[in-house]
Amino acid sequence: MKKVIAILILLSSIVLPQKFKVEKISGTVRALTTDSENWIELKTGNEIPPNAIVSVEKNSLVKISGREVSVTLTENSAITLSNLKKMSMEDLVLAIAMENILNAPRNNGKNKSQSTAVYGKNEFEKNPVVSNQEFGIKRLNGAKQLAENGLKESAVIAAKEVYRKYPSTKSLSDYRIFFAEILYEKKLYAEALDEYNDIQTLSLSESQKEKVNQRIEEIKRKLAK
Repeated sequence: MKKVIAILILLSSIVLPQKFKVEKISGTVRALTTDSENWIELKTGNEIPPNAIVSVEKNSLVKISGREVSVTLTENSAITLSNLKKMSMEDLVLAIAMENILNAPRNNGKNKSQSTAVYGKNEFEKNPVVSNQEFGIKRLNGAKQLAENGLKESAVIAAKEVYRKYPSTKSLSDYRIFFAEILYEKKLYAEALDEYNDIQTLSLSESQKEKVNQRIEEIKRKLAK
């Protein structure tokens, strides 16, 4: 019950834009929404609902704007438009807590997780292309581009969603380190330490091991003060 209450509180703190607009397109960019089973090719001037997934193909780019936010996404990237938003540090901490709840072990037997009951599952994410692990990497590219557009808080949450929905992507150390560095930069040391401790268990290059170990020691010193 506590998990349900926590999720409802977190949901109430999230305000989604009513719509997004395509400001500029070069090449091929497609969108998939819960209202359609098929990808729709986007054109300049199109309006897109916040539940859409946008996919940017090779040698392509798109500029999308929403309420108080605008990003340019380049090739081989994809994002869920609900991640296209500015977040405060408080929003980020709450969203991380929500992801931790969603990642918690589910109940055994016939009873489903409380969090599943609240959130359900997006039917359009059963699309064979969207559920493909390669598309998970494409979404991690999109999350990185959110960060490069200045939406670092949203980028972290977008990445965590990808790790949850595409578990094999959690082994991609370069991406994991990239987003862990954002947590460190934002001085969310406890959250960053959790990430680095997890990353430490992956197959890392010598330079990655050195960097991760250094960060862990730095964070431990900061938390000990």
